[in-house]
Amino acid sequence: MQAHQIALGFQEYERAEVGALYWEAFHRKLRPAFTSDDNGRRVVQAAMRPDRMLVARTEGVITGVCGFFETGLGPANLSWALLRHLLPTWQAIRASLVLSVLARNSKDHTLVLDGICVDSARRGEGTGTALLAAAVEAARQRRLRSVQLSVIDSNVRAEELYRRQGFSPTDTGSLGLLGYVYGFERYTVMEKAVLA
Repeated sequence: MQAHQIALGFQEYERAEVGALYWEAFHRKLRPAFTSDDNGRRVVQAAMRPDRMLVARTEGVITGVCGFFETGLGPANLSWALLRHLLPTWQAIRASLVLSVLARNSKDHTLVLDGICVDSARRGEGTGTALLAAAVEAARQRRLRSVQLSVIDSNVRAEELYRRQGFSPTDTGSLGLLGYVYGFERYTVMEKAVLA
């Protein structure tokens, strides 16, 4: 297994790389918000908040990221102001409405993760495990009680990883008919207690 260096944030020159990685992992559920992959990738790239992301590097190369919520802000600034700045009005309205279904928020005493992804060429090298361990440590340093994440029903491999790392299901939900739009129907909320 390769040595992973996990750090908070990324440099501005790495923004395109982080945005591409995020889009690769989540384009299936984000794509309905945009009129094209190019528009979606461009918006996601611009929206990435470095101070809300743990970034894994192996030999200096970004291999994965793990977004999180803190003080009400998550890893992607998909606000109306940003959408309106980057897209024509009607496309910004569409994006805002479609993305609102996927919105998450902070939770008291919990580090809520959002957007854990690993470069598809580097899967199986322990990057996901290293990011989860770093997230638990970040929660511990912030004196939080737990770490929470959600996993969609079609991502069985990720759910297995989360279970191996001590996360347990706490809730489930369904998008109902909207599942056809976003590419998944059900999701499971999982949580891990953080020991002092």
